[in-house]
Amino acid sequence: MKHIVKLVITYIFYGISFGCTFFVFMCLSYFVGGGEDLLMPIFKDFARQSIGAIIVGIACGSTSIIYQFNRPSGFWKIIIHFLVGMGVFYPVGIYLGWIPFYPDRIPFTFLQFLSSCSIFMIIWLCFYLFNRNEAKRINKRLRELEQDSTKGS
Repeated sequence: MKHIVKLVITYIFYGISFGCTFFVFMCLSYFVGGGEDLLMPIFKDFARQSIGAIIVGIACGSTSIIYQFNRPSGFWKIIIHFLVGMGVFYPVGIYLGWIPFYPDRIPFTFLQFLSSCSIFMIIWLCFYLFNRNEAKRINKRLRELEQDSTKGS
């Protein structure tokens, strides 16, 4: 149980780190792309904007803990991670003005949602490919160490 609590806390801090880092990069891209005009709404509401980034980071980052467990299956892990991540990101994004919401323009709103889902999937795929390559590298090194230990015996 102690191991699980430590793991959960670690993943929560990963999420906070990811949310804050992404928030800073978004602000930097706004600054480069449009200067202070794009940043003014963020600066005027900086505390709520920062807390929103942290909440989304926790929702997206900490739910990746599900991949540490044997159950459910890989497909359901992805679905759970996606639903929790998007279930927090999209309402927070609308509330804080990150995502424009026009109830009278349903096709536009639907395209916004699809865009958000696509971005989430791209970020997930990047993390997946990184972790898969890390696992391959570690397994290769373990095989090398195993071969070295059998040669020495």
